[in-house]
Amino acid sequence: KKWLKIDFKEEAKKWRKEYPLDERLTSCAVEVTNEGVCGLDLRDLMLNYDWNVNFGRIIKDGQLGLINWSTQFQIGDKIIVVGNKEDIDSVVEEFGERVRMPHTKDSRSYDTRSIFVSNPNVAGNTIASLNLDKKYSAVITRIRRGDVEMLAKGETVLELGDRIRFMARRKDLRELSKFFGDSYHQSSRINLFSFGIGMGLGLLLGNINFEIGSIFSFKLGYAGGPLIVGLILGGIRRTGKVLWTLPYGANVTLQQIGLILLLAALGVRSGAALVPSLALDSLWIVLASGIISIATALTILFLGFKILKRPFGLLMGMVANQPAILDFGLEKAGNRLPSYGFTLMFPIALILKILIAQILFVALS
Repeated sequence: KKWLKIDFKEEAKKWRKEYPLDERLTSCAVEVTNEGVCGLDLRDLMLNYDWNVNFGRIIKDGQLGLINWSTQFQIGDKIIVVGNKEDIDSVVEEFGERVRMPHTKDSRSYDTRSIFVSNPNVAGNTIASLNLDKKYSAVITRIRRGDVEMLAKGETVLELGDRIRFMARRKDLRELSKFFGDSYHQSSRINLFSFGIGMGLGLLLGNINFEIGSIFSFKLGYAGGPLIVGLILGGIRRTGKVLWTLPYGANVTLQQIGLILLLAALGVRSGAALVPSLALDSLWIVLASGIISIATALTILFLGFKILKRPFGLLMGMVANQPAILDFGLEKAGNRLPSYGFTLMFPIALILKILIAQILFVALS
């Protein structure tokens, strides 16, 4: 870390737009005093300045309303901006100055609320596809997924268990709660039908024998089959009314159970071979495998960080070949970047290990 001058906090700030890390969001009121931002649609301003913020309420000519992509600002408008401190400071510098949001005669007609996404018909859809500003006059400003709080974007896909924060008219709050579900219990339940179908298809795929020529054949197995099917169904997200993704809480629980079973299986299967591997004629194999693993990991970390300019936390996740090492990387990084690297490389590595093992067996035999 010291040798490569790695700063995990700076990495998280630099790459937060590309990877939805914990944004540490806040909000403030800004008064428009700069004529340079007036007369342009918010959509054009966002393209010109590339701000990573959301806009909520606006007071224009004494009237309170919600900001949308076609909103044009005027001198004296007072707006609410949501984002992290650095991005809000950038917006304030361009728009004008910080102020306190004054109360108007219709201030009580709008409210801010946080609700859970528990409606399976909503989960798996992007925020833009819901058309909330047209149906309910509402704007989603931020989303909390697990311990991570992130800005709500039009392309953001909602998941079961998400806690969304929005601004809307008071008269629409009950309908919005009904629309999203707003049930913590329901958002934590697993759809047994989609889960069972996915596992069944995965086990079926894992038992299929793939033949390449007359001398080479392989199976994905009970690990590779469900993994491939999970990636495909996770990318599809939903088929009609069937939602293929799991709620966040259930997903984390299954990850922990899977890690426990994996480590237990590795210990049981490796324990019997531990004593024979300590024999003198086997030490060179242990030594060679350790040197190869360390050299490969160091090469990837160095080239990725220094040459390709990728975040070191992401690279740590890529070289973590099993969940226990990933947990160590998450602890050291202090953010979720290693998880993205692990998620990206794990399915590719698993499939390649299956193929390479079969190729080596055929070649060496």
